[in-house]
Amino acid sequence: MTETTARGHNAPCSNRDFDFFYAGLEGEELLVQRCTQCGTLRSLPSPGCGNCSSLDWEPTALGGEGEIFSYVTHYHPPLPGFSAPHPMALVTMDEGVRLLGAMDGTDPDTLEIGRRVKIEFVRRDAVAAYRFRYL
Repeated sequence: MTETTARGHNAPCSNRDFDFFYAGLEGEELLVQRCTQCGTLRSLPSPGCGNCSSLDWEPTALGGEGEIFSYVTHYHPPLPGFSAPHPMALVTMDEGVRLLGAMDGTDPDTLEIGRRVKIEFVRRDAVAAYRFRYL
């Protein structure tokens, strides 16, 4: 990546590999890394491409829709900012990369593999975040 993103935001992780992601959430964009050598998308962010080993990348916005690949419902221990049961979904985004996200506010009994979802931007205390919602 050629540009640096300013640090200092209130995010769980702050480093060169993650700052662009949280800056994107602040602007209500869901960003992943795209290798500038081979075009591979990757998430979670990492310093190098798992496909070609290049260290060069650029932030790329996702469209925000995908389908549930897998899911789990968390019951215990309690998680700050979430009520139990707390459903989580691993979603294959339309661009092919998979993201894990909360589905808080969703009835866990309605979760099913293959169901279409979209991103909804939220704030968790002072931190910009996202969750998935059914289309």
